[in-house]
Amino acid sequence: MFRFFTICCKNLSFLCAHIGSKMRDDLLIGTEHSRKINPECFTPIQSNPKRLATALENVTDDDKKDIVLTDPKFGMFSLMKYHFKRGYKNDILKKKNAMYCSHIFSLLAFLPIVITFAQWLFFGVLLANEAQDFDGNVCPNQGSILEKLMMLGVSMIYFVKSFFFWDNLTDRTRLNKMQPAIDIWVMLDTFQEFGFGLLVYGANLWVIFVESDIKDMVLNSLAFEFIMNLDNEFEEMYFNYLPESAIDIYDNVFVTYHGNQEKLEKRKKSCGFNCIRCITYIPFKLLTIGLLIFPLFCFFMMFYGTYCK
Repeated sequence: MFRFFTICCKNLSFLCAHIGSKMRDDLLIGTEHSRKINPECFTPIQSNPKRLATALENVTDDDKKDIVLTDPKFGMFSLMKYHFKRGYKNDILKKKNAMYCSHIFSLLAFLPIVITFAQWLFFGVLLANEAQDFDGNVCPNQGSILEKLMMLGVSMIYFVKSFFFWDNLTDRTRLNKMQPAIDIWVMLDTFQEFGFGLLVYGANLWVIFVESDIKDMVLNSLAFEFIMNLDNEFEEMYFNYLPESAIDIYDNVFVTYHGNQEKLEKRKKSCGFNCIRCITYIPFKLLTIGLLIFPLFCFFMMFYGTYCK
């Protein structure tokens, strides 16, 4: 029993140190992995420059595509920026002697922005539709036993998934090469990746709580999951047809952690960039706090939602 108590204390201590590190971290710049969480940890970004150089040399083309897809700071806005900066030249299409509509019209028709707008549009419409039927009763307790069990099951699933949501934030901000965090487009992509997902999960729990038909509960859950993945699916399909674009982005757009720091030092001289960082400081912190307390919210809904359904 004493050994179990000691193990729990050590794990809680490590958890608290990690949370403290997250709260001190700049989610945009990603300085978390350059400092030790506790004295027993390593700092891979700073401690092993030779190992990092070797890892960068051994990256395959498939790895490059995966890294571009994985980076949370590279999303629809950054893809649009890439078309304005490099993609418009169509060098890759000329080398392949082919014309891909997804590439051409990503620039001409702003396809990445259209996808992002569609996500928020669908999200707003679904919420507005459910809000029309909501009578304001926060604890009706009128659902059948099957509806209550459905509420409990979904809350339990989201409770488990919420921990992976946090791990996703940790894992996807420790890449050897990354999208340079030097402009507002990167900020928008970061908010979209983590903030939109958090909103979708929270809204889905609310919709299931107010919905009175089990089939509609399932269909609405699937609809929210579909909406959340639209931008990632677009990005994946785009690079499946043109993996050379992902390779070009990795080689010529992405930078190492130290390269990102050098670019940031230059950008810090810009008054506009510093103003944007100050404006987004609180929203980024609120996003981190939201990701932190989301497991508690899901745990709460397991009991409140089941009883009041």
